[in-house]
Amino acid sequence: MNHPSNTIEIPGLIQNRVMKKMVFNDEGLTIEKLLSFDPNVFIPGECIAAFRFGIHDSFVYKFAFSRQYFIETRDFQNKISRITLNSYFGTKSKTYYKIWAELLQQLWEYYIVNQLSYYKELFTIQQLFELSGVTFHSDGISWDKDNRLKWNEIAVKTSQTHFVIHHIDNPNQSKCIVFAIHWNAVVLQSLLKDVIKQPVKVRKSSRT
Repeated sequence: MNHPSNTIEIPGLIQNRVMKKMVFNDEGLTIEKLLSFDPNVFIPGECIAAFRFGIHDSFVYKFAFSRQYFIETRDFQNKISRITLNSYFGTKSKTYYKIWAELLQQLWEYYIVNQLSYYKELFTIQQLFELSGVTFHSDGISWDKDNRLKWNEIAVKTSQTHFVIHHIDNPNQSKCIVFAIHWNAVVLQSLLKDVIKQPVKVRKSSRT
């Protein structure tokens, strides 16, 4: 994968002056803090093991006074790096939401999509593996000893903040995966949707 570098600028909350730059390239993500004496932060792409993201509202007497858009990455030593965009009383909420969505898109295209390819390969060779609390077997998935679904029994229902894996005929047999809590939830979601669309003969195929 050879991408040109891509830069996303983040303006300040009150002024439109650029406060940070997020520079994506194949080597990794650089966070440039333009109005700070703090050094730039570099996150090597090869060290990004997982990510999660969400939107958190803070309330006072049922009134939302702030909204935080966040993205977290985790490396193979379980070190967590966090990117946040904070809006107060709706200031720059739409701007920050757009930037947050762009950051997620670039993170996916530069670093995470390779992980999806990796798990697809494990599935193809029928290797037992676990992803976001769900274990993939040769004949289906499980998430604890009492919940196991074969490939033709799996359904996925998606909302903005989470998705639910459930038995196609029994919605009560289910597992909820939350994008803000579970690491690599989108990778699991994408993999499952791709797998259950495949013909049964493809899902059962083994390495030749």
